Amino acid sequence: MKPSFGWTLLSRDALRRAETQLRVDDVGVLDEIGFLALHQAYADRFFPGTSVLHTRLRYVLFIPWMYERIAKLRSRVPIAETIEEEELELTKRLKLSNESGVIGEQNYPKPTVQPPSMTYWSALNTWRIIRPFDNGTYPSRRMLHQSLRRQSSQHLVHDDDKQPLFTERSTFVALPSPPVAWDNSHLPLTFNLEPDEREFLQKQLLGVSRPGEPGRMSLLSRLVERNVSLTAETELWSQSVLSAADTYDRAALMRAKQAAALAAIGRAVYSALVEQLRTQDGLAASDHHLNQLREIVDRFRADAMRLTIEDICIDAPSMLTHILAVLRATQLWLTKGNSDPSSLLEIYAKAESNRKGPRARLSPFLSGKEKRAEWIPNKHPKPEPLHYRWKNVRRLLIDLQEAT
Repeated sequence: MKPSFGWTLLSRDALRRAETQLRVDDVGVLDEIGFLALHQAYADRFFPGTSVLHTRLRYVLFIPWMYERIAKLRSRVPIAETIEEEELELTKRLKLSNESGVIGEQNYPKPTVQPPSMTYWSALNTWRIIRPFDNGTYPSRRMLHQSLRRQSSQHLVHDDDKQPLFTERSTFVALPSPPVAWDNSHLPLTFNLEPDEREFLQKQLLGVSRPGEPGRMSLLSRLVERNVSLTAETELWSQSVLSAADTYDRAALMRAKQAAALAAIGRAVYSALVEQLRTQDGLAASDHHLNQLREIVDRFRADAMRLTIEDICIDAPSMLTHILAVLRATQLWLTKGNSDPSSLLEIYAKAESNRKGPRARLSPFLSGKEKRAEWIPNKHPKPEPLHYRWKNVRRLLIDLQEAT
C-alpha cells in the first residue's frame, strides 16, 4: 500500500485546548495524586470567585465595559470575533502603559488561550457584577454571547425621541462610568482604579459570602472590610490576615496551612517514588528527588504533623476519601522517621491510577514503565506547598488599596 497524505482540520477550540495543555505542562502545574482538590476547597472557601489566572482587579470592570460597548455597536460581525478583537485591543493598550499582569501579553498580537472575559467570568458572577436571573442563577458567558447575537440581528424600533422602544435587560449591574480614555483606541489604559471604581468594587466584595453560608462574610470580604494593609511579602497565615478572619476562618486557615505542608511532602514523596522505580527499570539511577524529599520533610514536617486529617472535612465535606487516605498514610510515614518512601508506593500508585488511568507513572504495568521512561527528573518541578490562590488575591487587594 502506498503511503497517503492529507490534511486534518482542527477547530479553533480544539487548538486552544491543546495549547492550554501544553502551557499547563510547561509551567509545571501537576497533580498526579489529587492534592489540588485541597487547594480548590480552601481557596473557594476563603476567596470565592477567584482564580489562579487572575492578575489585576480592574479587569472586572474592563470586561463589562467591553460587553456594553459591543452591545451598542450591534455589529453583524460574529460575536466571538468581535470579542476577540476587543480583548486584543485591550491587551495592546495595557501594554502601552508597561503594566504588569497584562493577560495575553506574551501571545499578542495573537489571541490568548484564556482571555480575560473567560478568566474573570466566575468573579463577575460571584461578586454580583452580573445580574442574577429571578431563580438566583447567573447567565453564562455563552448565554450572553447568544443574547448579543440575537440583538444584533434584530431591527430596533425607536420612539419619537429616538430611544429604542424595546430593550433587553442589562446583563450587568449599574457600573461606574469608564475613564475618558476608554473610547479612544490610541490612548493607553492602566490598572489604576478611579475613586468611584474603588467604591463600587469595595461594595461588591463586601457582599461576597462564604460558599454555602449566605450572610456569613468570606475571608475575602473581611480583608476588604478591615482594609488590611498588604505587601507583596504578606503571607496568608500572617497575623494581619488572621486578625481579620472570624473564629471559623481563623481555625480553617491553620488547617489549610498544615494541609499545604503535608501536600508539599506528598508531592515530594511522589517524585522520589518515580525516581526509585526508574532505577529498578534499569534507567539512569538518581537520588536527586530522594534528597529533595529529605529537605522538604525537614522544612514542613512540624506543620504537617499538627494536622488532624479528619478535620479537613469540616472545611471540605465532600473531600474525596482516597485523598484523605493518602494524607493519613503520609502522616503515619512521617511519624516513623523513615526517609525511604517505598512503603507508600501502593497507596500512591492507587491514587494516581484513579486520576490518570494508563498514564500513571507509578503503575506496575508496561504503560507505567513507558511513562517513567518519558519522565525527566531534573525538569520535574520542585514540590511546593499549596498556595490557595493567595498571591493572586493579594495582588487584587493591593490594587484596591492603592486606588487614589
